[in-house]
Amino acid sequence: MKLLICDDTAALGRLLAHRLINMGIPSECCRGSLSVMAEKLGSGGYNGIILFAYRPDEKLLGFIGSAHSKGVSVFAGLYTSLTSVRRSFLSAGALYCFRMPFSVSSLCRMVMMRIDAPPELLPQIEVFLEEAGFPRQLGGFCCLAKVCELCINAPERIWGGMSGIYEETAEAFHTTAAAVERSLRSLGANAAVSGALSRLTDRRFTQKPTNTELICAVCDAFFRQPDK
Repeated sequence: MKLLICDDTAALGRLLAHRLINMGIPSECCRGSLSVMAEKLGSGGYNGIILFAYRPDEKLLGFIGSAHSKGVSVFAGLYTSLTSVRRSFLSAGALYCFRMPFSVSSLCRMVMMRIDAPPELLPQIEVFLEEAGFPRQLGGFCCLAKVCELCINAPERIWGGMSGIYEETAEAFHTTAAAVERSLRSLGANAAVSGALSRLTDRRFTQKPTNTELICAVCDAFFRQPDK
């Protein structure tokens, strides 16, 4: 699977490509001109295209129809709220239309939910934690993401005691269960001081959390996102 991001503001295109790559979807960006998009599409290998538009230009709609006929999913960011414009893009073959401005994180999640290949959960959690203010460079970051993945896939595990979860996480990172437990405590303390935990829980939790409280807060907030 590979995504093409067509945008004349190179900063947005690069940011989207970087985020999607971090979430496990190979991506690249190009200029938003029809000739460049058509050339890229003709080279093959793309499962999806993200493009941005102000109006339903006939040539652009034709390009979308061509992409759709080749089995390529088209996501269109529209700089207008007019229902007629949205309907034109959907009728041409766009899989999904979203109104700009649209947050990068929401766009990435939306693409992952609708693209053919099933999304991997762990990269999604890692991106979510970063955007929530948890520093990736802290030792407990990857451990927290892994623990949350385990608990989301099997929620009953969190109430059966944390030792098994710590041990499985430790195996993934070639460390010990005790080290995982310590790293999560340290990350929880950092999140309480930085305010990340408060923001994550809509200010319902401001004190240093236990590891179980931290994990539950992240899992709950992850599933309270739009499009979840």
